[in-house]
Amino acid sequence: MRIQPGAGISVSSSNAVFVRDSSTVTNLGTLQVSGDTFDAITSEGSPNGFGHNTLTNAGAIHTTGVESEGTYNGSASVTMVNAVGGAITTSGANSAAMLDVSAAGGGKLTNNGTLATSGDDSYGMLAQTSGDALANTGSITTTGSRAYGLYANGGAPGNNTLTNHGSIDTYGVNAHGIVSVDASPGLVTNTGSIAAHGADALGAFFGQKVTLVNAAGARITSDQSNAIDANSGGSFTNAGTISGGNEGISIVGGNADIVNSGVISGGGNLAVSSTGPYAITITNTGTISGGGGVAVWTDTGTNTFKMNGGTVTGLIRQGAGVNTFVMQAGQVDDIDQGGPQPRFTLSGGRVTGGLTNGGVAMITGGRIGSVGLTAVQNTFAMSGGSIDANLTAGSGDTSMTLSGGVIGGAVTLGNGTNAMTVSGGSIAQGLAVGDGQNTFKWLDGGVIGGAVTFGAGQAAATLSNLSDAQLASTSIFDAGAGRDTLTFDHVDATGLSRFVNWESVAVTNASRLTLDAHGLTLGDSGTRTGTIDIDSTSSLAWNGAGTSAIMAAVAGARVTMNNAGIIDLTGSTRNTLVVSGDYTGRAGQLLVDTVLGADASPSGKLVIAQGTATGDTSIGVRNAGGAGAQTIADGIMVVQTLQGATTAATAFSLASPVKAGAYTYYLFRGGVTTGTGDNWYLRSSIPAVPPVPPVTPVPPVTPVTPVPPVAPSEPTTPVEPAAPTEPTPPPSIVPSVPTAPAEPQPPTTATPLYRIEVPLYAAVPTLTRELVIDQIGTFHDRHGDQSQLDETGTLPATWARFWGNHARVGSDTGVDAHFSGFTGGTQIGQDVYADATASGNRNHYGLLLGAARASGDVTGFALGMPSVQAGRVAVDSASAGAYWTHIGPGGWYADTIMTGSALTIKPSSNDGLPVTTHGRSIAGSVEAGLPLALLAGLSIEPQAQVIWQHVSINDINDGISTVSFSNPSSFAARLGLRVSGRWQAGRVALQPYARVNLWRYFDASSNVVFGETTTIPAQSSATLADFQTGVAIDVSARGSLFANVHYAMNVGGATRATIGGDAGVRWRW
Repeated sequence: MRIQPGAGISVSSSNAVFVRDSSTVTNLGTLQVSGDTFDAITSEGSPNGFGHNTLTNAGAIHTTGVESEGTYNGSASVTMVNAVGGAITTSGANSAAMLDVSAAGGGKLTNNGTLATSGDDSYGMLAQTSGDALANTGSITTTGSRAYGLYANGGAPGNNTLTNHGSIDTYGVNAHGIVSVDASPGLVTNTGSIAAHGADALGAFFGQKVTLVNAAGARITSDQSNAIDANSGGSFTNAGTISGGNEGISIVGGNADIVNSGVISGGGNLAVSSTGPYAITITNTGTISGGGGVAVWTDTGTNTFKMNGGTVTGLIRQGAGVNTFVMQAGQVDDIDQGGPQPRFTLSGGRVTGGLTNGGVAMITGGRIGSVGLTAVQNTFAMSGGSIDANLTAGSGDTSMTLSGGVIGGAVTLGNGTNAMTVSGGSIAQGLAVGDGQNTFKWLDGGVIGGAVTFGAGQAAATLSNLSDAQLASTSIFDAGAGRDTLTFDHVDATGLSRFVNWESVAVTNASRLTLDAHGLTLGDSGTRTGTIDIDSTSSLAWNGAGTSAIMAAVAGARVTMNNAGIIDLTGSTRNTLVVSGDYTGRAGQLLVDTVLGADASPSGKLVIAQGTATGDTSIGVRNAGGAGAQTIADGIMVVQTLQGATTAATAFSLASPVKAGAYTYYLFRGGVTTGTGDNWYLRSSIPAVPPVPPVTPVPPVTPVTPVPPVAPSEPTTPVEPAAPTEPTPPPSIVPSVPTAPAEPQPPTTATPLYRIEVPLYAAVPTLTRELVIDQIGTFHDRHGDQSQLDETGTLPATWARFWGNHARVGSDTGVDAHFSGFTGGTQIGQDVYADATASGNRNHYGLLLGAARASGDVTGFALGMPSVQAGRVAVDSASAGAYWTHIGPGGWYADTIMTGSALTIKPSSNDGLPVTTHGRSIAGSVEAGLPLALLAGLSIEPQAQVIWQHVSINDINDGISTVSFSNPSSFAARLGLRVSGRWQAGRVALQPYARVNLWRYFDASSNVVFGETTTIPAQSSATLADFQTGVAIDVSARGSLFANVHYAMNVGGATRATIGGDAGVRWRW
């Protein structure tokens, strides 16, 4: 059926058009119907089955009356279309512009034109069956209470779909834009505008679980009520606008998944709400805005909010369910989680307010104002991002981990079992922990500003791999009341007074702690005191040029210090550490700076007060500018006892030799002053032994008074008694005269403790002079025999000499330095010119070069003992010289020689202190001999020789002090007697000889000065007897050999003894 344009049907109390079965109706004209229950176009199916009817309106339809529809389908399969340009208006209650009551197989209702209804309970498009598709691309306007734009109510499960591409406007109380009360709703899609303008009118209402898509640019709004009510939840995807005058989306009675990239807002209340124990998931990249300060309110279900971008204005309150909040980007005002164990994750974006009622909070990025945790068991982990203000956790068990990020305020954890780990990031205003069993670990990094405090209970804190810079911002580290343990693990920290109320402090793994003037207080008012343990890799330092202390929290209580590491008091000689209690060294060290000088020189020191010092501690002493001096009394204090404290006899020892100037310092327990018996002192001498006090004489014994004799008894017989004998009087006992008390002896002089380098260096001047004299030797040592010097002319002869000795050279003053070792060398000489006179006088002029070495051990007085092995010394000499020898008729001779030597001197002490210095020497010798003939071809030759020399030795600085040598000249003189013979065996002339010499060494006042303060005499005047035998051989007309062996022994003065020999060769050119 087709109604042409301009045509029309107008009826009253009747349907305008009625079709059945497979019918098509197209209205291009006008249909007008008045009367209740009558429709403009009615579609029905046949009694034998349903057909498919198509109803199209492109004209105008007007109905008036109750239940008077524009198009109506009763039982057929139907397609209803209000085409573009078509208009359907109804006026009457319970009327619908387009109504499908029962379309077999589903109907299709499409509005491309205009639908307008007025009257209560009226509808723009209504499906009361299942499987319908309602689509609006035009406009729908309804007026009246409960007047709906699109309405689907399939009683049986079906998939009525609702699609709006146009506009829907409703006016009236409870007049909703879209309503779906299907048992199983189909997809609801909006790309247009749905607006409910009346009181309690919803933009959309869904009675069952629904899937809604609100596309970009689309709008679902309610001026005075909620934009969407979903009584059974569903899936809501919004890229447009969902805006309610009251709430945006209200979920009641079912699970819901909301994905928003558009705008969801509540004008006077919530943007999104849910009621009941249902799972609500919200994913946002758009805008969610609540009008009453709260944007999202979920209830007791499993609630998840995913903030992937966009903004949320107002509070997100997740309720008492199992809540999860995940934020990657965007901005949120506030979050209130609640529930038994809520989870919060922030990796990006910003929460301008804060998180309250959290349970598990994980922050890897982003920014949040504050974080509050209130679960029974809280977990907080932060590796990035920032908290503007505070992190708080209420009473309960809290696990906190900070590995990165910034907390701009304070961290406050309530009572409970709290475990905290900081390995990075920063806390600006401190960490406060309530009562309970608290565990704190600060590992590798991070900064905590302000105070770190723990409440009552047992706190166990570990600080590991931290620098002083990382700890510098922490003003106090307070364990609170209870028995608490603090462990420093590879930590460098200063200002230990900020660590308070700790009962056990362990310093481990190469930690270095530096005290301040306020020291370190152990324990609290209840526990009274505590213990500090320093392991073998760690140190405790005080470098503040004053006094610091390890003390107990309660006066009179004694701390315990166990030191297996280092107590470092270097940096000032005024550094003093007081241990108010018991000190035990466990192979530990005490390092002090000391002015190594005389008694009472300034020094750092350890003070033991009240307690005892036991165990084993080695004291390392660093010289603070002391030049060394001899102590004569107590010495230099390095350990002091106060308030009845005591020290064990083996409590302290020196870590290494202590030396300054000429002295070595030993460590002594007790001084010579009364009351110092438990102190420890450095002394460079052994104090004089005080004299034994005189013995009080025994008073004389009082003599015994003689007893008178007994009278004889009367005789009892008639015999005449004998006359009694005269009694012998007892001898008188004469009291002995008391022995006068012995006169007290003056105390012996203190024995100095010279360091072992003193005799070592003191041996050098004498040894160098001895080596120079050995190089000069005698005329016969160098030339063999005067008979072998018979050449004339230029460069007539060359000679060489080799010698070696084992020598013992000592001194007779100072520290009795003795050298024992090898001396030897070689010389090569060249007669430059020789001449002879007719009278038999010969002259030889020549030059020589030589090298010599002395090397051996040195002993002497050191360390308070004689003959101490001091070390080794080597002297190398390179020399050059010139000589003139005159041989007169009859063989007498006069020999002169002048040499200059460059010296390299290398003393090395047995304490591992090698040094090198250099020197120079100039020496000259004048010698003469006159042979006198004897029988049998023998001759005797008196000889005399004088040697002068001057040796100059450079100063030494061996790292302990400067050492300088005075450089006076010295002399040696010799008187000798040589007996020789000559025998010819073919062409070989053999001249054996024997010689005895008396040497006298006139050493000048040679001194060795240490540190410009202590002078050690190094003189070695001596008289020697020297016995020698040798031979000179002319093996050919050109060649001569000579050799000797000798033994010299000391006969006066300092020790000098040698045994050795010379050998030489002369070649005539």
